Amino acid sequence: MSQEPESRQGRLYTDPRVLVLSVDALLVQLGFGVIAPSMAFYLIALEGGLTEPPGPGYVVPAETVAQFAVILGIMMAAFMGTRTLLARYWGNASDTRGRKPIILTGLFGYVLLLVLFGLAQNWIQLVLIRCLQGVVSAMVWPVTQAALMDIVGPERRGEGLGFYTTVSNLGFILGPGLGGLLYNFCRDYLLLAVPDVFRVPYYIGALITLPAAILTIVVLRETCPGKLCLPTNVPQETVAVPTEGGADLGPRVTRMIHALYLMAVMDGLAMGLGQPIFQLFLMSKITSDIGLIGLVISGAGAVGMLFSIPSGRWADRHGRKSLAIWGAVSARGSLFVLPFTRSLAQTSFVWVAQAASMSVSQPALMALQADLVPWKLRGKLFGTLQAFMNGGATIGPILGGWLYSVFSLVILIAGPLSVEGVVVPFWLASGLGFIGIEALRRYVSETKPSQ
Repeated sequence: MSQEPESRQGRLYTDPRVLVLSVDALLVQLGFGVIAPSMAFYLIALEGGLTEPPGPGYVVPAETVAQFAVILGIMMAAFMGTRTLLARYWGNASDTRGRKPIILTGLFGYVLLLVLFGLAQNWIQLVLIRCLQGVVSAMVWPVTQAALMDIVGPERRGEGLGFYTTVSNLGFILGPGLGGLLYNFCRDYLLLAVPDVFRVPYYIGALITLPAAILTIVVLRETCPGKLCLPTNVPQETVAVPTEGGADLGPRVTRMIHALYLMAVMDGLAMGLGQPIFQLFLMSKITSDIGLIGLVISGAGAVGMLFSIPSGRWADRHGRKSLAIWGAVSARGSLFVLPFTRSLAQTSFVWVAQAASMSVSQPALMALQADLVPWKLRGKLFGTLQAFMNGGATIGPILGGWLYSVFSLVILIAGPLSVEGVVVPFWLASGLGFIGIEALRRYVSETKPSQ
């Protein structure tokens, strides 16, 4: 039967392994968050769509945004495409070859690729770099999550994921605000022209991410089953124990895992649609002030961070499923109403609600996923779930960019009612998310033993 090493239950918040994995995620998110507010502007600038650095009171013409919407979608899809192809492979490899070397390679890859981003000359180079970033992302995220689950143990899985999510989100809280300030500094004090004004945050992001790799070398110890010799008195997993071959999970558990795969695809599509169209919506309908855009994204992350640990504790004590469902329902409902906002305050409020809802849902959902399979299959499961989600997130940005370019400049009329066509991609993202929620509700059982 499958066994896993005994976790030090009382040391969740001081265990150096938990801390280094969480700080790794924080620094990667911080590095990426620094570039997030200006990425779409950088693309448009490289292709000649911007002739001067955007500032307060300046909105990029809607026609220009629509012109580059598909290319932005391709950029995001390139990242998700390679991540989709390799997430399962790296997760599976980490079960036998070790978590640590795979995580390390991915972290150093992040640093190098951020530098290359800052040196890019056209959109084709951006797409190629995004493809490579998907490769290193597949090495970091599913393997890091598997390593975390190895360490915290089943009784505090939700709380551990809540802590990890909180620390990780702190990076994306600070990153966009810092990125906006960096852009303003480069524009107003360094007086850099387009496109050089957008390059500096990429170099800063590389410097921020580098310490994550160094911390991992020094602190993290190996946790994968293929590299450890276990004693015979290790506690057993409580939900799903495979047979000797480690592949037969039984029809009930297999059905639940397949439902989670469907939810992952739908969530990926919703996420892939939502992220690029949110940026396009902001810059063409609300504001092109990169500093303000950074503050909106940071504020959403800050509010979401407050919910991660409490929701994880609730999931450990009262059950995973209901929290995962209702958090996801609120998040997808927020996407539905977002295109009706007409001011920065309204848009910020809805996006903050969306981020908070996801922070409630995700720790419970990830703990439920980890409950379903034993230690020896955990890297493979997280890699496969990432692959399904990233598959949806590969299609989503291209579809979202195309839908935005087609519908953002038109009015839809149904009898006496009329709405702006920009609602189409938002409503599609919301609807696909609800399909995944229904799969979770109908086919996945509660996994918390006490429930």
